[in-house]
Amino acid sequence: MKNQYLLLVCIAIISLFSCDKQKAIVPGFLKIDDVVLRSAPDQGSSTDRITDINVFINDQSIGIFELPALIPIQTTGNVNLKIRSVIYKNGQSNEKVDYPFFTTFVLDTLFIPDTQMELTPVVEYQSTAIFDDPWAGEDFETGVNFNYSPQSDTTFQRITNPAEAYEGASGLAYLTEDMDFFEAWSPTFSNIPRTGSAVWMEMDYKSTHQFAITVFVNGTSVGNQQSIVSFNPRATYGKVYIELNEVFSTLSGAINYTLAIGFPKQKGETAQFYIDNVKLIRF
Repeated sequence: MKNQYLLLVCIAIISLFSCDKQKAIVPGFLKIDDVVLRSAPDQGSSTDRITDINVFINDQSIGIFELPALIPIQTTGNVNLKIRSVIYKNGQSNEKVDYPFFTTFVLDTLFIPDTQMELTPVVEYQSTAIFDDPWAGEDFETGVNFNYSPQSDTTFQRITNPAEAYEGASGLAYLTEDMDFFEAWSPTFSNIPRTGSAVWMEMDYKSTHQFAITVFVNGTSVGNQQSIVSFNPRATYGKVYIELNEVFSTLSGAINYTLAIGFPKQKGETAQFYIDNVKLIRF
């Protein structure tokens, strides 16, 4: 009798597992190789470095995925899909954040089990993003909107040679063997939010030397210069996104600010620093 009870229990357990197997969810799949930025004419270049995406199904995040991505979607049928663009904060791959100035890609769609959907999301800058400060940045297409430290040994040259320029025209700071310092300044501005509201700077660059982004508080006195972030050399152009709202919130009592880009080097060597598509963006 005891053995019969054991047999019945075993049969029940096997039946339960069989039912679970039969009810296993077969996901659909979402394939995304890239996210495309489409900027308006008064917003500068459409270059971007969207490295990852934050995916939402029916307003529930299912995770952050590195591009290109093949993502299993467990919720099949009609769904609301949202995708947010993720970038490296200050160029650090371990600091991935949703970029606040890009719109969220939204699509009502259908996911079919065991079927792959291929998608290339298109995003834009938020309509509330502001580019028209006294200094909104520089793309070098019509001139060079930078000032320079009195100690700087050189200035940005506007270059258009396709072998060197990134898009149309770019800026080049070239230091010969007898030079040892370069520093370019933005114009001074005062109307940047200082309450934690998003403020970022974008730029494309390549450089033979490490360089730093700094800020002068209340003018351009060296004693009032504070470091923000530094970047390593790179042989090909790449975009970086620099968060500034923490800096401006910390220095909220300042009358005005001047951003600076610069680096020193050893005499006896040459240096080339290329830059393009500089943007200062805020809400």
